[in-house]
Amino acid sequence: MVSMKEAIHAMKSAFVQLSSGDAHVPTRLSLDLPDNNTTSLIMPAYAIGSPYYCVKIVSVNYSNPNKGLPLIHGVVQVFDASKGNHVATLDGESITAIRTAAASGLATDLMAIKDATICAIFGTGIQATSHIEAIMEVRELEKFIVFSRNDDTVAKFCDSHSKKVNCEIGSQATLKEADIICTTTPSQLPLIEFGNIKSGSHLNVIGSHQPMMREVSSDIVIQSKIIVDQMKACKKEAGDLIIPMEEGQWSFEKVHGELGQVVAGEIPARESENEITLFKSVGNAIQDLAMVNLILKKLNDD
Repeated sequence: MVSMKEAIHAMKSAFVQLSSGDAHVPTRLSLDLPDNNTTSLIMPAYAIGSPYYCVKIVSVNYSNPNKGLPLIHGVVQVFDASKGNHVATLDGESITAIRTAAASGLATDLMAIKDATICAIFGTGIQATSHIEAIMEVRELEKFIVFSRNDDTVAKFCDSHSKKVNCEIGSQATLKEADIICTTTPSQLPLIEFGNIKSGSHLNVIGSHQPMMREVSSDIVIQSKIIVDQMKACKKEAGDLIIPMEEGQWSFEKVHGELGQVVAGEIPARESENEITLFKSVGNAIQDLAMVNLILKKLNDD
């Protein structure tokens, strides 16, 4: 029902609402199930003027990929904002997949060099697939380089995408070629360090969403222009930023701003061909509401 192009466009207004204060998004409730290696997230959102508000409930089971199961299961419950009645239950997995990648697509469009031709993807799950689609929407790419800890998994991933894109298995040497890097894993240890990336690259760091999780090293954070989805949420959940801060090497005062501020033209994105830009997202329920509004408008128009 929703194309990636439409989803990226919807994210523009969502992030502007988030940065301007028109979005009402409480800090999400996180419930750990340590004996099941699972985190459950409860994420409500409303924006001024929206016909709906929504609550997403997600289970992130970190053992599932090893079982051949999805990392994320979830539902989005939708309510009429003026009456309070429940109007729809939507699939949380597909909404999360497209809205997360659409945010990275928007950030890439605003922050990556215009003539980017090579994109590296870390991960082989649904987010990796969605990110390929999102990045292709905003840049004319020659190839994707895919990284995974499992050689069989990455080979199957590349083979399954070979009809649509030029996809190859990555190495430390080929990572240095990437103009755009997307990390989509629940890693607790850095996947890449500053010496692995080239000058002028753009990174979308979206996999980690807890204070002890990180996908990039402290030296990358220190030497990058950082744009976040929401400052408040990142201060609580973005391990990629919290860990360098706790090490005393970096400060949240060095964050350039929020993505909504870039969209609104309040702050610049990339200011030189050589600077390294990094979009750090922990995911925000306003993105889910943007998808809800888009989907239900299409249904009502039909």
